[in-house]
Amino acid sequence: MSVWIVDDETNLANGLKRAFERKGHSVECLGSVAELYDALNSSIPSLIFLDQCLPDGDGIDALPVILKAAPRCKVIMMTAFGDSNLIVRAIRQGAYNYLDKPFPLDAAMNMAEHAFESIRFRNRIAPAYCDSNLLGSSPAMMKITEALLKVAPYQDTTVLLTGESGTGKEVAARMLHSASKCKGEFVAVNCSAIPEALLEAELFGYMKGAYTGADSDKAGLIEAAGGGTLFLDEIGDLPLSLQAKLFRFIDQRTVRPIGGTKEKKVNLKLVCATCLDLEQKVRDGSFRKDLYFRISVFPIKLPPLRDRGGDVVELAAYFLENISQRMNKSAPELSEEVREVFTSYPWPGNVRELRNVIERILILRSPDDPYVRLADLPAEMLECGAQPRAGGSEARGADAALGETLDSAERRLITEALARCGGNKTQAAAELGISRFSLIRRMQRHGLE
Repeated sequence: MSVWIVDDETNLANGLKRAFERKGHSVECLGSVAELYDALNSSIPSLIFLDQCLPDGDGIDALPVILKAAPRCKVIMMTAFGDSNLIVRAIRQGAYNYLDKPFPLDAAMNMAEHAFESIRFRNRIAPAYCDSNLLGSSPAMMKITEALLKVAPYQDTTVLLTGESGTGKEVAARMLHSASKCKGEFVAVNCSAIPEALLEAELFGYMKGAYTGADSDKAGLIEAAGGGTLFLDEIGDLPLSLQAKLFRFIDQRTVRPIGGTKEKKVNLKLVCATCLDLEQKVRDGSFRKDLYFRISVFPIKLPPLRDRGGDVVELAAYFLENISQRMNKSAPELSEEVREVFTSYPWPGNVRELRNVIERILILRSPDDPYVRLADLPAEMLECGAQPRAGGSEARGADAALGETLDSAERRLITEALARCGGNKTQAAAELGISRFSLIRRMQRHGLE
């Protein structure tokens, strides 16, 4: 692995250099932001130890430049200040981890080894990862990817994908299909989108004359997925009348069309998905217990986007590039304020909501600005953090004087902090103990912009 140490403290840099070289890594020491940028023009490292305070700039400000030039590079920030606001800012900007100076050499080596293992893992899964677009390098998503790749070779093992709506269950199913190297097709069926009267015929097929309108034999979707993968989405909405028939297919791996007398053997990989609590549906009698146990041989729960850390920025960058290409537009970048909003917003619609937000932004924003700004975001995202005051109009009236006093005090504190920091919002926010986005929102409320 190639390691860069960006720090003007030569003793620390040389100590790390010797330690990594003893382990066989290629190491380069750089003493400034300018040297770092020059080096990025000619080569890309695997890991960078980056000091926060450099002679010609702030290391955290260099993070977006590094990650734009080397998206797969892991960056470990080093800081002598131990400031939690700096640490949060660094992680939000895309840092892999951080170290407080002074730190033991073992701590740096152990952190580096974790970063190297993450890189090795991503290299192992690269083909399936790229083909499926299952994006995200957070520990939670790496565990999901690892589980999918482990179960992929086992054709007869039924996989159950659970998680909130929009977390990417079908994307995970397609990745599983791709990684299993099935020769057949990927066939997706939404069990809640097909009327109950038609679903049995769609799944199992029918013979000519089985019912009015059955003018010829028709193979079902189960048979069409032979040799490939059958993805049953929203399996929790499967009618009880069909659950017994599906259980028999899973158990016997044979299918009999409506009106038919002969069983047909079908070999396929079965993947089911739901956002419902199937165990609760078993308890209330709306889902068969035997079927639940047959489809949940290998359960995988996809995490919501709000629990995936920096994945939201990685996904947003991917969608910006992908959708911009489709629209024949140049892809903008997320401004620092928008990155803060994206990482703090709860994303109730998960990845699907993020994609829709990005598409709406690209349609409505000014094409001349290279950045996505706060003004480009939907109003509901900006208002999400606003907390209404408790009580009705009487309470608001009783607290009006106090509210005015608090508002005046807040306005004065913000004004004074900005004056001390020369108008630098990032420094003022850190001094006030709030995020830069929160500061901007409060400034807008007080008319300070």
